[in-house]
Amino acid sequence: MKCVYSLISLKCILFLFYGAIGCLFPFLPLHMRAKELNVEESKTISLVAPCVALLGPLIAGIVADRLGASSSSNKKNSNGRYLRIMIAICFILAAIFYWLLDLVPRISKAPPAVSFVCDPAGGNVLQEKCGIEKTCHEWNPEKFASLLVTNCTFTCKNSFFTLSDITLVSPEPETSAADEYDGYDYDESHVINAEYGPENIRSGNKNFSAALVPHPHLCYVTQDKTAVCEVFTRYSHPIDLKINLNPSSNVNVQDDSNNETEICSYPIGSNFHCRIPPEVHKNLTERSPTCQPIVKCNIAQPYNASVSILTESECGYNNSVQSFWIYLLIRSVADIFPAAAVALLSAAVVIATRETSTGRGDVGKQLACGALGLAIFAPIVGAIDSPQTSLILFSTLLTLAAIIALLDGKMPLSPPEWWWHTRCGLVALPLSSIKKYNLETAGLAFVLFLLGVLWNGLDSFMPWHIATLQGDTLIIGLTITVGALPAVLFLLFAEKVVDYCGHTNLLIASFCFYIIHYIGLYVVENAWWILLFEALEIFTLHLMYATAVMYLRHLVPRKFTVLGQAIPVIVHFCLGRTIGALIAGYPYETTYYYSHREMHAGFAIAAAIIAVLYFLIYHCYLRPKYAAPLKEPPPTTPPALIQTMNGNGSYTPLRVYHNGRAKKGQFRY
Repeated sequence: MKCVYSLISLKCILFLFYGAIGCLFPFLPLHMRAKELNVEESKTISLVAPCVALLGPLIAGIVADRLGASSSSNKKNSNGRYLRIMIAICFILAAIFYWLLDLVPRISKAPPAVSFVCDPAGGNVLQEKCGIEKTCHEWNPEKFASLLVTNCTFTCKNSFFTLSDITLVSPEPETSAADEYDGYDYDESHVINAEYGPENIRSGNKNFSAALVPHPHLCYVTQDKTAVCEVFTRYSHPIDLKINLNPSSNVNVQDDSNNETEICSYPIGSNFHCRIPPEVHKNLTERSPTCQPIVKCNIAQPYNASVSILTESECGYNNSVQSFWIYLLIRSVADIFPAAAVALLSAAVVIATRETSTGRGDVGKQLACGALGLAIFAPIVGAIDSPQTSLILFSTLLTLAAIIALLDGKMPLSPPEWWWHTRCGLVALPLSSIKKYNLETAGLAFVLFLLGVLWNGLDSFMPWHIATLQGDTLIIGLTITVGALPAVLFLLFAEKVVDYCGHTNLLIASFCFYIIHYIGLYVVENAWWILLFEALEIFTLHLMYATAVMYLRHLVPRKFTVLGQAIPVIVHFCLGRTIGALIAGYPYETTYYYSHREMHAGFAIAAAIIAVLYFLIYHCYLRPKYAAPLKEPPPTTPPALIQTMNGNGSYTPLRVYHNGRAKKGQFRY
């Protein structure tokens, strides 16, 4: 493998830039959580930021192509200096703006504590009073919404509730399924007897009441008049109660200093009540004659779930609105510069690796250096688990890359003489005679958009999903490594792979790998197993992007080189990210684990449908109809005859025709 020394600096820039991307971008969803942004605010940022970011590659592509056209006419300025300066500016501005994210003030949260109690007479939601005025929320009794409860236990209602009983607890990543009954046919004694049968009594324990952990029953009537009873066991997922709340009554409580105060008590409508078995009632009252048996539950994420009925009663946020808008503005502007840098670097790779008489370009080898940087730094930052360390490494790597870009004036970034070359290095047909592939370019952009939706359906909230499965930041970093590190080997031979398989077949294969990826996420319930399926990003991200870069190298004329390389960035990483984040963010409107599984199943089905349609349309219609016929080149003139025609050593340029036998000349993609 021959070493091209003029490309070493470009390899270093790609290594440092994508290493910086790996230091920061996989952990940005966790950074939003660290700033105490709620789910809806984080989802809004994930939707808006990539929409704004598309301005980066779009503007950079137009400006760079204009500067390139003017530079090519001026030989003194045709060394690609404009491209190096634009790349360095994007690096420096990205480092500055992402550092500003860390200066956004953290939202000060002091939401009112809340808890849930019920007995056979009804149920209540207990909540601390809000604000300086210590007011209670006025509920609309006709509004039904969700209330997630967990950790339900039997206990006694004493003279006072204590504030320590009113707890705010994050839910487990699980859900509960409701058992529906007809209100007139439900036989409570059957359930109670089943619960307290001999198989449920611990072996060797003679104390019946001490050995049992009874199961609370939470019963109510839904908005469509269906009677529902939820049974909570120690293995239950958080229970989703579809209820309404009535106006508050005051309840006395005691704080930790035994000072009496008042809280809001919201009676639950929907004919809500809790069934307490007679054995439990007897057991509790025997221990404490003054005991009033109740069921007490914690409320899971009462203010973070957008469907929670308690969301509108939330208060205690000192700077929520200001911090959200500041974060959104800075993040939207910051995302512009990495997106522009990706397009500029792709164009630089295409220009710098243009074919010569020595052989073909080495696009894949340059991109392999970027994948290597991505693979190395992401798990390092994940293992350290420090937002400041992430930003420091990100800024340091980008600064080094900017310095190299500015100092290396020998980087071969001057525009090539002709855009399309043959395998043997000779000039192909003049650009004016090459068919314009506008429709093919638009079709490729649409395919890349669909792939972007599927990829960002995984990537946008993958850190949240891993956290839901009790994974840590190291696993988040390793999800990048398991896809990027093996991709280095594929990218080293990317052009041979693309020539052998064809661009379109590789894109179809990407959809097929997404089917496997989403099915895997549907099945696994352990964060470490996610790494097995994240390795498929070898094909769905790295090889796919290399394919897009090389495909557009052929489709787009020379004067639109940078703008052509901006197309996959705009449609895949910007527009695709927006739509993918919109769809993938839906499960986070609830705390249901199975909502994620439904989303993954939906994406798998969508990928399968797209793959089948794409395969049929291309191989059954487009390829037979529009495939360019192979033509033999005209016979070459013997060198001796050329010398005779030239006369006394004078030079007559050869008219070289396209070599139809060359693999690249076949244009078989």
